[in-house]
Amino acid sequence: MIHLYGSLYIADPWPAAYIKDLNALVIADLHLGIEGVLANEGIFLPTKASHKTIEIVCKSIENYNVNKIILVGDVKHGFGLLNTTEWLMVKKFIRDLKEKYNLDIVVIRGNHDNYLGVVLDKFNIPFYLRWDLKDYTFIHGHVDYELNELNKIIIMGHEHPSIILHDDLGVRYKFKCFLWGEYRDRRILVLPSVNELATGSAISANLSRDLILSPILKKVDLNSFKPYPIIPGEIVRELPTLRDIAKIFSI
Repeated sequence: MIHLYGSLYIADPWPAAYIKDLNALVIADLHLGIEGVLANEGIFLPTKASHKTIEIVCKSIENYNVNKIILVGDVKHGFGLLNTTEWLMVKKFIRDLKEKYNLDIVVIRGNHDNYLGVVLDKFNIPFYLRWDLKDYTFIHGHVDYELNELNKIIIMGHEHPSIILHDDLGVRYKFKCFLWGEYRDRRILVLPSVNELATGSAISANLSRDLILSPILKKVDLNSFKPYPIIPGEIVRELPTLRDIAKIFSI
């Protein structure tokens, strides 16, 4: 585990947060059923990204032995009614969480999660646009809020953050990452997407606000935030702030 603040940790080496006093994992942007949605658009992929996504979540649950999971949005991929792939994947995933792992499940609605409530109702799972518990506010990140409306620790997804790093030869590597920082009197953790096909938006110092997806993050100075790049199941590493990284590479 990588300690961030209080009872909040990065669930190293998984793309999840761990809240120790809740014994809970927080995960974002699974985009289950993405293969079926893309196939309907004429894009056929050989990979089974949704199966791998579920496998990553299951391994993180087993690794941390939690009794609660909080899904902060975009459980499914399509914007409309669930297609067959989404329906099967989401039902399998939720059934595994409840029956195999006996977890308490909370789902936060993301911008892709239209009609997801149809499935969640079958399992009596609560479905919120925003959920506040103790010092935490759990949101997806697509809805605009003033920071002073939210609790002092905000955990969100939606942005799919990633960072591009260079080796000594100048070869570029893109890694999904966590973003963690403090702005005014709020602490914000942005989770990486779990699905391997949701590659993410490259975050850097002085990034144009027009390129930031979340209306909340558009208001925040991300230069003081630290990225934590991840190779799921292998490693998470803390880097300097985005501002300091920019200084290093400008030398």
